[in-house]
Amino acid sequence: MKTLITRQLYKFAQDKLQNNRQGGHIKISALAMKLHDDYNFGRVDLNQKQLFFSLTDIFSLSSEIQSTLGLDIRNDPYPDNKDRLNTAENFRNEKDISYAVSQDFILINSLSALKINQKCHKLLGLTSLGHYINADEIHTIEHSAIVLVENLTVMANLNAINLSKLNAEIDSPIDLTQALWLYRGDVKPQHTASSSYQFFRRFKNKVPIICFSDLDPKGIEIALSSEADFWLTLTNAHEVDMRLLGSEQEWYKQQASIDYLLNLEMTNQEKQSWQSHFDILKNYRKTLKQEHMLKHNLELTLLQLSADISKAT
Repeated sequence: MKTLITRQLYKFAQDKLQNNRQGGHIKISALAMKLHDDYNFGRVDLNQKQLFFSLTDIFSLSSEIQSTLGLDIRNDPYPDNKDRLNTAENFRNEKDISYAVSQDFILINSLSALKINQKCHKLLGLTSLGHYINADEIHTIEHSAIVLVENLTVMANLNAINLSKLNAEIDSPIDLTQALWLYRGDVKPQHTASSSYQFFRRFKNKVPIICFSDLDPKGIEIALSSEADFWLTLTNAHEVDMRLLGSEQEWYKQQASIDYLLNLEMTNQEKQSWQSHFDILKNYRKTLKQEHMLKHNLELTLLQLSADISKAT
């Protein structure tokens, strides 16, 4: 069974058909060849490096797209992705042109209770990753901050986070025992615009937003690109050199993030909060994961990333 035509291929084909309504030819490209291979569209001439097609080819392609999408590829825009329930209204395969079921949902947890939409929801008292909730249904949060978490393990082990330094500081800006913890989700690049990130940024300037990531170049990059007000990280970055079995591999896998930080266009003052930690990492050429921080009860602190967080605090 042939899968639905992708948005990219649909728009490519539509553009070519609108410019060649009676037939014609287009330069061979990856998309042109995919159109030819997947839909038997036109005739390839390798000598001229062209894909030739006729009015008959156009009618044949239009008919096939009509049978699967119910659209006229020559004129109709590609449909916006819908959730699977809405897709199921018209399509036999509810997965077609649907985004993932989890897209609307975020995973959140707390050390005490969930305080959202002016209500307090008690936790079960059992170890769990938290609660999956539709982000669009959360209008207000009554927590001291939102903490974006890089690794899923942290979500089930909030009690293991060493916040003693922060709790002991009288002038500590935020009480993290009352924070809402939010799982960042999949690490695929396109997920920087995922529901978790959108939710996180939606509350900027309403409450402090904090990124808790690994102590490595990628972790610093995540904290900076998340638009967080603070980075939650080790108080003593030299603990990255703690005795652990096995050889260091992660530092050498993160050259892209290292280059990103080295070439980042920021003033020295803007870099001041995280630069010393990065320098220590460069010196040791080692990294430390959040799991190490929790298991070894390493003390954490907040480093301010945003120049102006007065509205949030």
